[in-house]
Amino acid sequence: MIRILLLVISILAAHVTFAQEASKVEKAVDEMVSKYEGASGVTCLTVVKGRGLEIMKAMLNKEFGKSFMKGVTRITLIEYTDASQENCKSLHKDLEVFQTLMDDFDFNNEEEFAENEYIRCFASEEDHALSDFIIAIEDKESKVFMYMAGKITFE
Repeated sequence: MIRILLLVISILAAHVTFAQEASKVEKAVDEMVSKYEGASGVTCLTVVKGRGLEIMKAMLNKEFGKSFMKGVTRITLIEYTDASQENCKSLHKDLEVFQTLMDDFDFNNEEEFAENEYIRCFASEEDHALSDFIIAIEDKESKVFMYMAGKITFE
């Protein structure tokens, strides 16, 4: 009986560990944060539940909509407005990894994004919802990379 109980506990522990394992997208984002954290002109921020997520979601509700933000479980921002041209080009190159991990959306010809100098958007769909969402957007005044994870639905 004790052996069976230990076996069940070890299987459950393995299952929970597997479920909590970071996705390839999360790992790629974490690598970017590690690479640029501390670089001159770059600010990196990751928020999760209990560590600023609710405040960040409240700030973004107006921009993305409350229903969109409801399922977000993690937000990572890399603000690189004052970064060197070399770091900006490096970050653009680093974004290429997401082409193999997610769907790439082209907004360059969209009128509402015409003012932007650079825009990249990636998303992963899972069970009729987004599981990962990335946008890198640059204009004359700011340069920001944003990653959102969770179960993001549209209503």
